[in-house]
Amino acid sequence: MELKSGVDARAALLVMVGETGLPSTGGAELEAATEHLLSEGAARLLPNLAPGTLELMRLGQQDAAVAKAPTSAAEARRLGVAVARCARTIRAASVSVLGLEPEFAGEVALGVQLGAYRFARYKADETPELDRLSIDTLSEDAARRSSSLASGVQLARDLVNTPYNHLHAQDFSAVARTVAEAAGLQIEVWGQAECEQRGMGLFAAVGQGSADEPQFIQLTYRPAQPSAQPRITALVGKGVMFDSGGYSLKPAGGMYGMKGDMGGAAAVLGAMQIVAALRPPHEVRAYIAATDNAVSGTAMRPGDIFSALNGKRVEVTNTDSEGRLILADALTLASQAGADEVIDIATLTGAKVTALGNDLAALFSNDRALAEAVRAASDSTQEAVWELPLHTPYLESYRSGVAELKNSDMVPAGGSVKAALFLQEFVTSPWAHLDIAGNALREQDHPFGPAGATGYGAMLLAELAARP
Repeated sequence: MELKSGVDARAALLVMVGETGLPSTGGAELEAATEHLLSEGAARLLPNLAPGTLELMRLGQQDAAVAKAPTSAAEARRLGVAVARCARTIRAASVSVLGLEPEFAGEVALGVQLGAYRFARYKADETPELDRLSIDTLSEDAARRSSSLASGVQLARDLVNTPYNHLHAQDFSAVARTVAEAAGLQIEVWGQAECEQRGMGLFAAVGQGSADEPQFIQLTYRPAQPSAQPRITALVGKGVMFDSGGYSLKPAGGMYGMKGDMGGAAAVLGAMQIVAALRPPHEVRAYIAATDNAVSGTAMRPGDIFSALNGKRVEVTNTDSEGRLILADALTLASQAGADEVIDIATLTGAKVTALGNDLAALFSNDRALAEAVRAASDSTQEAVWELPLHTPYLESYRSGVAELKNSDMVPAGGSVKAALFLQEFVTSPWAHLDIAGNALREQDHPFGPAGATGYGAMLLAELAARP
């Protein structure tokens, strides 16, 4: 979408924010009667409008809308989404927004881009797409930032929306290579054999049943001018490209939508694209464990025991608890490589959806400062989190088998906490875990876009990694 500053009086949809009159640059190109009607309409309708909503009206040959002036970033982004939805309803390919306070112009632009997103790869969509947006107070920096954020989210959404037969692990690594080349990131990819040779027994165990080659993807952003107080942030993403449950097979209803079990990996790749655009003065590393959980003659079975990269032996009691296995090796590698902080993101447990629903992600952390930084990034990006406790006694049931750890005790109660405690066994750095089950893929329209993939976490992780 093309973003411009200033007023485009010929735009298909003209949005008037607050009760600001038309600026001379735009008013000169409108008939005097139209300008008067727009101003009068704004004064008449605004008192009855809720924040983030529009009132549409017809002005001669042009569609126009009025809205209350946003008073917060959240209201501004909601307004942007409402503008995008309005434009789609009336099939407007161009929109001009007038009267915004400069501090909110970037958020409105971001909201428009997020709200205008559509995934139309597999169907003909005859509705014209919104391709031009002008905002009278949008600065170049705000336009660049909003476009970078939206692009990262859209990348994550596209990846999650794409089905497995068009996006297995090698396809994902090809996308990662394209992103790395365009963004100036370093990339390294290991296949199944190399991961086995390196001792990543848990990641290899999940991938051994797949007909498609698993890929362990590492991306690195290094600043041109490092900070005087350098920090290395590691982002770890669960990339189960499709989760059948393995031999612990999911029921049919639970298997549909499992193309989205790589939502964490998609968020990490989207975040790295954003980070490269924002250019923070800190090093950021990404570790993406991409594979699928298949049923085959070579697949892991309940009761099998495998050795993790950190040497712990794990008994697989439930092959449908595979995400924590691939994350365990990725977290170990990130810690061993010297990251100052490690954040993982994963569509991990159904128990999280039961506890918090689809709007809130579950946050767990072993470090108070890092937890607060995640919460601050969440507030800034409007991707909500709720912290849950790492209640250590819950891990005891994972220690009662024939190996040092089980990957599940087969008891749903407290499942999100237990999964987080399992992951904690594989980190030696300050660490935060985001369980985004239910957040990554939605069956209905959500506040920032249409049904389908949300791109949840891409902005949050980028904001966190790029903080001072």
